[in-house]
Amino acid sequence: MSKRRTRMMYAGGGVLVLGIILGQFFGLTPGINSGPGEGEEKISPDENPQAILASSESEIVPVLIQPEPEQSKSQSQVPLKVLDILIDNRSYFIKAASQSKDKYRRAEIEEIINQAKNATGNEDGIHIRVYRKGSARVIPESLLKDELKKAGLSPDMIDWKIHLVD
Repeated sequence: MSKRRTRMMYAGGGVLVLGIILGQFFGLTPGINSGPGEGEEKISPDENPQAILASSESEIVPVLIQPEPEQSKSQSQVPLKVLDILIDNRSYFIKAASQSKDKYRRAEIEEIINQAKNATGNEDGIHIRVYRKGSARVIPESLLKDELKKAGLSPDMIDWKIHLVD
């Protein structure tokens, strides 16, 4: 065999091994690692997969512990200090100031007014912060100003941010 043939043979074997490894990593190899192994049990659909079987060394009888159901509170149930409003084009988006930056959700003007009335305010007396994107239109902003004024919120309670957000 010539050196060139030997190199091609090793290169082909290397590509094959690399393909198998990448296939395992991305789950592209059919039939390999696709089911439960010998020591693994399948969970039946009627069993709670989150139930935990716990026992202590001193006890022989295992105790079944059920996780407590998560109490998901909607934004209207959580006490709200400051309401952040984002105007993007002709739409309004709101979030509580305590939530992360990407948690804005679309809202209508009526919901914004209700949330604004329920806001307790921060230590500076600010109940609402209004941000604008570069695509924000003037009409939705002026409509929001009018509606907040009609709702009885004083201009001191509203922080109109001058800079635009991305």
